[in-house]
This record gives sequence, structure tokens and C-alpha cells, in this order.
Amino acid sequence: MNHRVPGFLAGGISAGIKSSQQPDLGLIVSQVPAAAAAVFTTNKIKAAPVIVSRERLTKSGNLVRAVLVNSGNANACTGSAGIDHVRTVCHDLAGALNIPDSQVLMSSTGIIGVPLPIRLISGSLSRLVGALSPDGIDDFAHAIMTTDTFPKVVMRTFELSGRHISLCGIAKGAGMIMPQM
Repeated sequence: MNHRVPGFLAGGISAGIKSSQQPDLGLIVSQVPAAAAAVFTTNKIKAAPVIVSRERLTKSGNLVRAVLVNSGNANACTGSAGIDHVRTVCHDLAGALNIPDSQVLMSSTGIIGVPLPIRLISGSLSRLVGALSPDGIDDFAHAIMTTDTFPKVVMRTFELSGRHISLCGIAKGAGMIMPQM
């Protein structure tokens, strides 16, 4: 199915993070700064992308232009090096998109305790940016899959106060154990 949200571009590619060569790097970009809200884990142990994205969301005044998601590597339990890797990748992406660093968030899902392959990711950013499309939401949904057996995208459009509204939700995962978020 072809999903499209006016004002947003998306894409997904294989960067080689997963040995299967399945798509593993996804990007959603707002063409203007977008108001953002997020729910983060309440666990004491937080993955590097959670720590950095939470900081950035606060510093940017809740304005976001890009969300980068990799699958195949959670960048969790990787210490200060994991945090540095997120900052490096977000900086590289901000440069490729010509947007402020503070408006780039990152999320990672997959294997825990393994360093993020930043060379693979940063080396694939220009190709990912080139793959951005108004019709790229389904590619993004495939790129964030880990244990999923199918991509999860839902789209609704409606009128509100005389304006046409598009609402899109993209989810991943086959199951969660009490996230208490």
C-alpha cells in the first residue's frame, strides 16, 4: 500500500547492519520544523539513542526535522562510546540534510551490547537521503523491522476545522514485555 503524508519524506535502505541484507536504516524528514512529542522508557538502563534523543528534544524546544532509525543493533549497554556514536551519526545526517543537529533524533532496535556500526551507517546516509520520497513510508516501515513478520503502518485522513489532516502511525516489534511507558 502507498502511504503519503503531506510535508514529510521517508525512505528505507539496507546499510549492511543486518547480515541478511534486509532493509535496516530508515529515515523520516519533515520539510519544515515539526512539533514533536515522545514517550521514553522509564527503565534505569537506557540505550544511547534514548539518552541523546531525549536531550535533543528538550534542547530543540520540541522541534524535530528528522528521525533516523536503524534495526539490527540496539546500541544499548554500549556506554559513553554508544552515546558518542549517536551524536556522530546525527551530526553527519544533519549535515547531509542541511538542518540543525538539535533537530535530528535517532532510534535503534536490535541486538544489545554491540557497538553501533557507525561507518556503515554514516557511509550510507547520502544514499538514504537520496532515497527519500513522499511515498517512502512503507520503505521506512520495512527498515525498522526486527522480529516482525510484517510492517505495521496505519493511515487516516480527515477534515478538522475545514483543514485536511493526515495522520500516520508506524510501529515495530512482535511483542513487548510490560514497557510501562
